[in-house]
Formats: sequence, structure tokens, C-alpha cells
Amino acid sequence: FNIKNLILKNNKFNLKKKMQISKIQRRIASAILQCGKRKVWMDPNELNEISLADKRKTIKKLIQNGFILKKNPKLHSKNRKKFHQEAKHKGKHKGIGKRKGTSNARSSESVKWHFKQKVFRHLLKKYRTAQKIDKYLYRQLYLKSKGNAFKNKRVLLDYIHNAKSEYIRTKIKNERQLARHNKKTTIVKNRINKFQDKMKKIYQDKKIN
Repeated sequence: FNIKNLILKNNKFNLKKKMQISKIQRRIASAILQCGKRKVWMDPNELNEISLADKRKTIKKLIQNGFILKKNPKLHSKNRKKFHQEAKHKGKHKGIGKRKGTSNARSSESVKWHFKQKVFRHLLKKYRTAQKIDKYLYRQLYLKSKGNAFKNKRVLLDYIHNAKSEYIRTKIKNERQLARHNKKTTIVKNRINKFQDKMKKIYQDKKIN
């Protein structure tokens, strides 16, 4: 029983000694390899040779010989993260319990506003260059979009479509009114001319008599 205890004590003492010896070498090796002390691997068969190395030069040689190595990083699977993100894109894991911060903090209203204005202005510019809308309608719509008259792009497109159709309708209406007015004026002018011719004839007949 006493012999067993003595053997265990000796083993523990030797381990402690080895640990103390390898502490300095581990620290220097970690500085050379640019990693943490835990990442440094030392060959257990060459501990005597490693314990003798006190300088950077000797430890560098040991690294070159392969007695001291840098451990590979532990790889963690990103599968769970990937599935979680896919679920988030679908709208899951986004309930009230998962939210932190106000709605304005989570998605700023000013950023939304700037993005919306960019979309509107880009669309209006595109339509103006393509001559789908004239400069007057462009200016009107530009100011309306700035005044928050349109909720989104679809609403703006609907408004442009309606405005164009209304413009065509008013144009046709004005043309018809002009045609009616011209017709009336020609009828009135013809009547006046006829009346004047009639009066001239009557006046000439009276002179002859």
C-alpha cells in the first residue's frame, strides 16, 4: 500500500515538473506561432529535448523539426445556423418575444423614407427620359411624392396611368368643344353674311324704284 502511494506521488511530481518545464517553452512557442498556449502541441516523446530549449532560436528549430506544432482549429457545423436563417427568411422566430427595441430602432423610418424617395425619383426620371410623361406632369408627381401622397411604387404607377388617361380624355373633350365652337361661329357668320346680302338687295331695289 505504501509502495503504491510512493509511486503515485513520484508520478505526480514528475508530471508537475514536466508541466513547469513546458510552461516557458509553451509561452515562447505560442508567441512564435501567433496563437494561444492551448493551441500549442508538444511531442510527448521529445519532452526532454524540449525542456532544454530556453531560447527562441532553439524553439524555432524544434518547430521546424516538427516537435512543436500548432493545433488545427476545431470546426463547428453551421448547419443549424443555416436552417435557422432560412426559417427567419420565411418569417419564423420573429414574434413579439424575439423582438428587442422599438419598431423604429429595428427598422428606421427615416431610412425607409429615403429609400422610398429614391425609388420614386428613379421611376419618374426613367419615365421622363422615355417620354412617357411630360415635364409638367413630372414636376407635379415629384412634388406629390415628396409630400407623401403615394404609399408605394404601385400606387404611383396607378396614379400615372390614371393621369395619362385623364389627360387624353380632357384633350379629346377640349378638341370636341373647340370643334363645336368653330361650327357655331361659322353658322353665325354665314347667317350674318346672308342677312347682309339680303339687306343690300332690298336697298338696291328701293333705289331703282
